[in-house]
Amino acid sequence: MPLTPGTDALLAPRDLASWGRRLGVVGGRLPVVDDDELDAARALRLVLHRVFSALAQDRRPRRADLKALARDHAEAAGAARLAPADDGAWRLRWPATEPRGVRFAVAVDAMALLADPERLARVHRCPGPACGWLFLDTSGRRRWCSMSTCGSRVKMRRLYARRRQAERRQ
Repeated sequence: MPLTPGTDALLAPRDLASWGRRLGVVGGRLPVVDDDELDAARALRLVLHRVFSALAQDRRPRRADLKALARDHAEAAGAARLAPADDGAWRLRWPATEPRGVRFAVAVDAMALLADPERLARVHRCPGPACGWLFLDTSGRRRWCSMSTCGSRVKMRRLYARRRQAERRQ
């Protein structure tokens, strides 16, 4: 995965903390994230992409990827405390200043998704040309990562092809 400003949202350590805030994982002051943690988060992202891509294509994930995810999950659980959530459930929580908090939350959510067969069956890989994005289809009808990008591009290509074919017939 090339790291470029146009395609990667995690170019600097502060980007990881900012992303965590947007997701609601980080509140208050942003934790100080270093380059090592940014690298660890990127490595987890790559592992998750390979794991969920394999599952979305009815393939078994690589053992090394599952081990890497299990290691990050175990590290997350070891650093967490159990805390009540607003909905009455209990969840793993980390101090707001924990620089690994975003990676930990992602690893815990990934494990929860792997443990939920109904939701896991809704993980799809976008069939758009040169895309490969993964998404969770909550509607049961979604085919593309985004209709405004991959979906509309494919539809426009099909429309163009139909028009060209109709012109040739005339």
